[in-house]
Amino acid sequence: MATRAIISKHTLDELIRAKLGDEDKCQQVWPMPVAWRSRADGGPNWAIPGWTGDSHAVGRCTQRLSEYLRILRSQFDIPEEA
Repeated sequence: MATRAIISKHTLDELIRAKLGDEDKCQQVWPMPVAWRSRADGGPNWAIPGWTGDSHAVGRCTQRLSEYLRILRSQFDIPEEA
């Protein structure tokens, strides 16, 4: 597995929100800020703890972003927290 680049939570949040803003009918869906988590099964050390907005829109938009989020998870980690 390749080493992931370390970027700030803020930068990662901005990447996710920018992509979400580009998606049709997703302007009223917002991800909660990314949160540090213990690494599991070689995955990233961050997660999106939840989403806000209409439940149908959230489901549709997270599906549209799934490939983009997969790419972010494979490329980036956030600074470790104690």
